[in-house]
Amino acid sequence: MSAPIITVLSGGTQTTLQDAGRHGYRHQGIPGGGAADKLAFALGNFLVGNPWNTPALECALGGLHIRFERETVVAVTGAQMWAQVNGQNIPPHKAITVEAGDILTLSYTRAGCRAYIAVAGGLDGDEFLGSRATYTPAQLGGIEGRALKTGDVVKSLSVEHGAINNLPAPFVPMLSNHIVLRARSGPEWELLDMDSRRYLFTTPFYATSATDRMGSRLKGDKITLTEPLYMTSSPLLPGSLQVPPDGQPILALADGHCTGGYARALQIIQADLWLLGQIAPGASVSFRRCFDGEAPKILKHRNSFYSSLIPGFSF
Repeated sequence: MSAPIITVLSGGTQTTLQDAGRHGYRHQGIPGGGAADKLAFALGNFLVGNPWNTPALECALGGLHIRFERETVVAVTGAQMWAQVNGQNIPPHKAITVEAGDILTLSYTRAGCRAYIAVAGGLDGDEFLGSRATYTPAQLGGIEGRALKTGDVVKSLSVEHGAINNLPAPFVPMLSNHIVLRARSGPEWELLDMDSRRYLFTTPFYATSATDRMGSRLKGDKITLTEPLYMTSSPLLPGSLQVPPDGQPILALADGHCTGGYARALQIIQADLWLLGQIAPGASVSFRRCFDGEAPKILKHRNSFYSSLIPGFSF
Protein backbone atom coordinates (compact mmCIF):
# COMPACT_ATOMS: atom_id res chain seq x y z
CA MET A 1 0.00 0.00 0.00
CA SER A 2 1.33 3.46 -0.90
CA ALA A 3 2.32 5.74 1.96
CA PRO A 4 2.77 9.51 2.17
CA ILE A 5 6.22 10.60 1.04
CA ILE A 6 5.85 14.32 0.16
CA THR A 7 3.91 17.19 1.72
CA VAL A 8 3.57 20.29 -0.43
CA LEU A 9 4.47 23.53 1.36
CA SER A 10 4.14 25.63 -1.81
CA GLY A 11 3.25 24.38 -5.27
CA GLY A 12 5.20 27.10 -7.08
CA THR A 13 4.05 28.47 -10.41
CA GLN A 14 2.69 25.12 -11.57
CA THR A 15 3.75 21.68 -10.37
CA THR A 16 2.01 18.52 -11.58
CA LEU A 17 2.47 14.78 -11.43
CA GLN A 18 3.54 13.43 -14.82
CA ASP A 19 4.58 10.15 -16.40
CA ALA A 20 5.21 9.04 -19.99
CA GLY A 21 1.63 9.96 -20.98
CA ARG A 22 -1.54 8.24 -22.17
CA HIS A 23 -1.06 7.38 -25.80
CA GLY A 24 -3.46 5.99 -28.37
CA TYR A 25 -6.50 8.14 -27.56
CA ARG A 26 -6.07 11.22 -29.76
CA HIS A 27 -8.88 9.96 -32.00
CA GLN A 28 -11.11 10.38 -28.95
CA GLY A 29 -9.86 13.92 -28.31
CA ILE A 30 -7.50 13.01 -25.46
CA PRO A 31 -3.90 14.27 -25.88
CA GLY A 32 -1.00 12.01 -24.98
CA GLY A 33 0.29 14.55 -22.47
CA GLY A 34 2.85 13.29 -19.98
CA ALA A 35 6.17 14.92 -19.21
CA ALA A 36 6.62 18.01 -21.38
CA ASP A 37 10.39 17.36 -21.49
CA LYS A 38 10.52 13.61 -21.92
CA LEU A 39 14.32 13.52 -21.82
CA ALA A 40 14.81 15.36 -18.51
CA PHE A 41 12.00 13.27 -17.01
CA ALA A 42 13.66 10.01 -18.11
CA LEU A 43 17.09 11.11 -16.88
CA GLY A 44 15.70 11.89 -13.42
CA ASN A 45 14.23 8.41 -13.14
CA PHE A 46 17.46 6.86 -14.40
CA LEU A 47 19.44 8.64 -11.69
CA VAL A 48 17.29 7.28 -8.84
CA GLY A 49 17.15 3.77 -10.33
CA ASN A 50 13.53 3.81 -11.55
CA PRO A 51 12.21 2.56 -14.89
CA TRP A 52 12.36 5.63 -17.13
CA ASN A 53 8.55 6.10 -17.30
CA THR A 54 7.92 6.17 -13.52
CA PRO A 55 5.69 9.08 -12.34
CA ALA A 56 7.60 12.15 -11.08
CA LEU A 57 6.92 15.81 -10.34
CA GLU A 58 7.16 18.44 -13.10
CA CYS A 59 7.75 21.98 -11.84
CA ALA A 60 7.22 24.82 -14.32
CA LEU A 61 9.16 28.07 -13.72
CA GLY A 62 10.06 27.21 -10.10
CA GLY A 63 8.90 28.26 -6.66
CA LEU A 64 8.27 24.72 -5.38
CA HIS A 65 8.70 23.88 -1.66
CA ILE A 66 8.14 20.29 -0.51
CA ARG A 67 8.86 18.32 2.67
CA PHE A 68 9.83 14.65 2.60
CA GLU A 69 8.04 12.46 5.12
CA ARG A 70 10.61 9.66 5.12
CA GLU A 71 14.08 8.85 3.87
CA THR A 72 14.37 8.40 0.12
CA VAL A 73 16.56 9.14 -2.88
CA VAL A 74 15.71 12.04 -5.22
CA ALA A 75 17.15 13.76 -8.28
CA VAL A 76 16.42 17.14 -9.91
CA THR A 77 16.83 17.46 -13.68
CA GLY A 78 15.69 19.77 -16.48
CA ALA A 79 15.53 23.56 -16.27
CA GLN A 80 18.27 25.46 -14.46
CA MET A 81 16.80 26.27 -11.05
CA TRP A 82 18.74 26.65 -7.82
CA ALA A 83 17.78 23.55 -5.83
CA GLN A 84 18.35 23.44 -2.08
CA VAL A 85 17.72 20.94 0.69
CA ASN A 86 17.38 22.64 4.07
CA GLY A 87 18.95 25.77 2.59
CA GLN A 88 22.01 23.97 1.20
CA ASN A 89 22.59 23.85 -2.57
CA ILE A 90 22.33 20.45 -4.20
CA PRO A 91 23.75 19.61 -7.64
CA PRO A 92 21.47 19.05 -10.64
CA HIS A 93 21.52 15.71 -12.46
CA LYS A 94 22.70 13.85 -9.37
CA ALA A 95 20.88 11.46 -7.03
CA ILE A 96 20.96 12.41 -3.34
CA THR A 97 19.53 10.93 -0.17
CA VAL A 98 17.05 12.99 1.83
CA GLU A 99 15.82 12.32 5.36
CA ALA A 100 12.37 12.58 6.91
CA GLY A 101 11.61 16.26 7.51
CA ASP A 102 14.04 17.56 4.87
CA ILE A 103 12.70 20.44 2.76
CA LEU A 104 13.49 20.77 -0.95
CA THR A 105 13.08 24.18 -2.58
CA LEU A 106 13.43 25.21 -6.21
CA SER A 107 14.13 28.83 -7.13
CA TYR A 108 12.75 30.42 -10.26
CA THR A 109 14.24 29.25 -13.53
CA ARG A 110 17.32 30.85 -15.09
CA ALA A 111 17.28 28.78 -18.29
CA GLY A 112 14.59 26.48 -19.59
CA CYS A 113 11.11 26.15 -18.12
CA ARG A 114 10.50 22.81 -16.39
CA ALA A 115 12.42 20.86 -13.77
CA TYR A 116 11.69 17.29 -12.73
CA ILE A 117 11.88 15.80 -9.25
CA ALA A 118 12.23 12.02 -9.47
CA VAL A 119 11.87 9.92 -6.32
CA ALA A 120 13.12 6.36 -5.91
CA GLY A 121 10.10 4.06 -6.29
CA GLY A 122 8.00 6.75 -8.00
CA LEU A 123 4.98 8.79 -6.97
CA ASP A 124 1.34 7.73 -6.91
CA GLY A 125 -1.69 9.57 -8.23
CA ASP A 126 -5.07 9.13 -9.87
CA GLU A 127 -4.90 6.83 -12.90
CA PHE A 128 -6.89 7.38 -16.09
CA LEU A 129 -6.55 5.28 -19.23
CA GLY A 130 -3.40 3.63 -17.92
CA SER A 131 -1.57 6.84 -17.00
CA ARG A 132 -1.16 9.01 -13.91
CA ALA A 133 -0.19 12.06 -16.00
CA THR A 134 -2.02 15.24 -14.98
CA TYR A 135 -4.15 16.79 -17.72
CA THR A 136 -5.48 19.96 -16.12
CA PRO A 137 -7.94 21.10 -18.86
CA ALA A 138 -10.11 18.02 -18.21
CA GLN A 139 -8.99 17.46 -14.58
CA LEU A 140 -7.66 13.97 -15.28
CA GLY A 141 -4.91 12.02 -13.56
CA GLY A 142 -2.32 13.17 -11.05
CA ILE A 143 -3.64 14.73 -7.87
CA GLU A 144 -7.33 15.44 -8.58
CA GLY A 145 -6.38 16.44 -12.13
CA ARG A 146 -4.84 19.75 -11.02
CA ALA A 147 -1.60 21.46 -10.11
CA LEU A 148 -0.28 20.83 -6.60
CA LYS A 149 -1.21 23.27 -3.85
CA THR A 150 -0.17 23.91 -0.28
CA GLY A 151 -1.13 21.03 2.01
CA ASP A 152 -1.31 18.34 -0.67
CA VAL A 153 0.17 14.98 0.29
CA VAL A 154 1.76 12.85 -2.43
CA LYS A 155 2.11 9.12 -1.84
CA SER A 156 4.83 6.79 -3.00
CA LEU A 157 4.17 4.32 -5.79
CA SER A 158 6.81 1.82 -4.64
CA VAL A 159 7.71 0.45 -8.06
CA GLU A 160 10.70 -1.86 -8.13
CA HIS A 161 13.86 0.16 -8.60
CA GLY A 162 17.57 -0.45 -8.77
CA ALA A 163 20.64 1.26 -7.43
CA ILE A 164 21.25 4.96 -7.98
CA ASN A 165 23.18 5.95 -11.09
CA ASN A 166 25.59 8.64 -12.16
CA LEU A 167 24.98 10.61 -15.36
CA PRO A 168 28.03 10.85 -17.65
CA ALA A 169 28.67 14.41 -18.83
CA PRO A 170 27.97 13.75 -22.55
CA PHE A 171 24.38 12.77 -21.66
CA VAL A 172 23.53 16.01 -19.81
CA PRO A 173 21.26 18.14 -22.07
CA MET A 174 22.37 21.73 -22.62
CA LEU A 175 19.64 24.33 -22.14
CA SER A 176 19.46 28.05 -22.81
CA ASN A 177 16.80 30.71 -23.23
CA HIS A 178 17.15 30.43 -27.01
CA ILE A 179 15.42 27.25 -28.15
CA VAL A 180 16.39 25.98 -31.61
CA LEU A 181 13.92 23.50 -33.12
CA ARG A 182 14.42 21.46 -36.27
CA ALA A 183 11.28 21.35 -38.37
CA ARG A 184 9.81 19.89 -41.53
CA SER A 185 7.22 21.51 -43.78
CA GLY A 186 3.65 21.22 -42.51
CA PRO A 187 0.61 20.24 -44.61
CA GLU A 188 -0.19 23.87 -45.52
CA TRP A 189 3.42 25.04 -46.04
CA GLU A 190 2.86 25.71 -49.74
CA LEU A 191 0.11 28.22 -48.88
CA LEU A 192 2.54 30.56 -47.11
CA ASP A 193 3.86 33.50 -49.11
CA MET A 194 7.58 33.54 -49.93
CA ASP A 195 8.49 36.19 -47.35
CA SER A 196 6.82 34.19 -44.59
CA ARG A 197 8.66 31.02 -45.58
CA ARG A 198 11.92 32.94 -45.27
CA TYR A 199 11.00 34.54 -41.94
CA LEU A 200 10.26 31.19 -40.34
CA PHE A 201 13.83 30.00 -40.84
CA THR A 202 15.80 33.24 -40.56
CA THR A 203 14.33 35.32 -37.72
CA PRO A 204 13.69 34.34 -34.09
CA PHE A 205 10.28 34.43 -32.46
CA TYR A 206 9.55 35.06 -28.79
CA ALA A 207 7.31 33.04 -26.51
CA THR A 208 4.64 35.30 -25.06
CA SER A 209 3.02 35.02 -21.63
CA ALA A 210 0.37 32.88 -23.38
CA THR A 211 2.61 29.83 -22.99
CA ASP A 212 1.65 26.73 -21.03
CA ARG A 213 1.51 22.95 -21.44
CA MET A 214 -1.07 23.28 -24.23
CA GLY A 215 0.91 25.60 -26.46
CA SER A 216 3.02 28.69 -26.92
CA ARG A 217 1.83 31.77 -28.77
CA LEU A 218 4.86 33.24 -30.50
CA LYS A 219 5.53 36.85 -31.47
CA GLY A 220 7.70 37.89 -34.40
CA ASP A 221 7.48 38.67 -38.09
CA LYS A 222 3.94 38.29 -39.34
CA ILE A 223 3.34 35.01 -41.16
CA THR A 224 0.82 35.33 -43.96
CA LEU A 225 -0.82 33.12 -46.56
CA THR A 226 -1.08 33.82 -50.26
CA GLU A 227 -4.87 33.82 -49.89
CA PRO A 228 -7.39 33.35 -47.07
CA LEU A 229 -7.78 29.74 -45.94
CA TYR A 230 -11.06 28.26 -44.82
CA MET A 231 -10.49 24.75 -43.57
CA THR A 232 -12.31 22.29 -41.39
CA SER A 233 -10.60 21.04 -38.26
CA SER A 234 -7.62 18.86 -39.09
CA PRO A 235 -5.28 16.69 -36.97
CA LEU A 236 -2.72 18.40 -34.76
CA LEU A 237 0.29 16.92 -33.01
CA PRO A 238 2.70 18.26 -30.39
CA GLY A 239 5.14 20.35 -32.39
CA SER A 240 2.62 21.53 -34.99
CA LEU A 241 3.09 25.22 -35.77
CA GLN A 242 -0.24 26.83 -36.67
CA VAL A 243 -0.77 30.21 -38.34
CA PRO A 244 -3.96 32.00 -37.15
CA PRO A 245 -5.42 34.99 -39.04
CA ASP A 246 -3.34 37.51 -37.03
CA GLY A 247 -0.15 35.95 -38.43
CA GLN A 248 1.42 35.26 -35.01
CA PRO A 249 2.07 31.50 -34.91
CA ILE A 250 1.01 29.07 -32.20
CA LEU A 251 3.21 26.08 -31.35
CA ALA A 252 1.29 23.06 -30.00
CA LEU A 253 2.86 21.47 -26.91
CA ALA A 254 2.31 18.29 -24.87
CA ASP A 255 -1.32 18.97 -23.87
CA GLY A 256 -2.26 20.69 -27.13
CA HIS A 257 -5.56 20.17 -28.92
CA CYS A 258 -5.96 17.08 -31.07
CA THR A 259 -7.50 19.05 -33.95
CA GLY A 260 -7.37 22.63 -35.17
CA GLY A 261 -8.61 24.87 -37.95
CA TYR A 262 -5.55 26.97 -38.75
CA ALA A 263 -2.88 26.39 -41.41
CA ARG A 264 -0.10 24.07 -40.21
CA ALA A 265 3.13 25.63 -41.43
CA LEU A 266 5.73 23.44 -39.73
CA GLN A 267 6.07 20.21 -37.78
CA ILE A 268 8.89 19.89 -35.25
CA ILE A 269 10.80 16.64 -35.71
CA GLN A 270 10.25 13.93 -33.11
CA ALA A 271 13.85 14.00 -31.86
CA ASP A 272 13.40 17.65 -30.78
CA LEU A 273 9.97 17.41 -29.15
CA TRP A 274 11.53 17.23 -25.68
CA LEU A 275 12.75 20.81 -26.13
CA LEU A 276 9.17 22.07 -26.39
CA GLY A 277 8.83 21.50 -22.66
CA GLN A 278 11.63 23.98 -21.98
CA ILE A 279 10.05 26.97 -23.75
CA ALA A 280 9.43 29.55 -21.03
CA PRO A 281 7.57 32.84 -21.51
CA GLY A 282 10.10 35.33 -22.87
CA ALA A 283 12.36 32.71 -24.43
CA SER A 284 13.41 33.11 -28.05
CA VAL A 285 12.51 30.32 -30.45
CA SER A 286 14.18 29.67 -33.80
CA PHE A 287 13.34 27.09 -36.43
CA ARG A 288 15.89 25.23 -38.52
CA ARG A 289 14.94 23.54 -41.78
CA CYS A 290 15.06 19.74 -41.71
CA PHE A 291 14.78 18.20 -45.16
CA ASP A 292 13.10 14.94 -46.15
CA GLY A 293 15.13 11.93 -45.07
CA GLU A 294 17.03 13.74 -42.31
CA ALA A 295 14.48 13.43 -39.50
CA PRO A 296 14.46 9.58 -39.33
CA LYS A 297 18.27 9.50 -39.26
CA ILE A 298 18.41 12.10 -36.47
CA LEU A 299 15.80 10.19 -34.45
CA LYS A 300 17.59 6.86 -34.91
CA HIS A 301 20.87 8.37 -33.74
CA ARG A 302 19.39 10.06 -30.65
CA ASN A 303 17.39 6.97 -29.68
CA SER A 304 20.50 4.83 -29.99
CA PHE A 305 22.55 7.28 -27.93
CA TYR A 306 20.17 7.57 -24.97
CA SER A 307 18.81 4.00 -25.00
CA SER A 308 22.41 2.84 -24.46
CA LEU A 309 22.12 4.54 -21.07
CA ILE A 310 18.40 4.27 -20.25
CA PRO A 311 16.87 0.84 -20.99
CA GLY A 312 13.66 1.06 -23.05
CA PHE A 313 13.79 4.82 -23.60
CA SER A 314 12.98 6.43 -26.94
CA PHE A 315 12.01 9.93 -27.98
